[in-house]
Amino acid sequence: MIMLTDKAAEAIKKLQADMQAEDKNFRVDVVAGGCQGYSYDFGFDEERDEDSKTETNGVTILASPQAAALVDGMTIDFMQDVGGETFIFRNPKASKTCGCGGSFST
Repeated sequence: MIMLTDKAAEAIKKLQADMQAEDKNFRVDVVAGGCQGYSYDFGFDEERDEDSKTETNGVTILASPQAAALVDGMTIDFMQDVGGETFIFRNPKASKTCGCGGSFST
């Protein structure tokens, strides 16, 4: 299960509206790469039969079985400051993360 903070849910809903993707769900994926071995990838997509599906703060989150195994228990937050905007991934399954928090190893 993936959780979203209120700020992350608001940012995702705004991004979804800006991209005119209201008919799609928020997909979290994990891809090979990044300085620690895996990187997070996300976007809006249609549900597939094998997907893990969670709803939190009014956002439906999809993940493939492979991604779900690596992000179960993760919380996604959103931060805005003078440097810009970014999503923050707090993944209890990550044993190491890079400085920017965008890649991890297990």
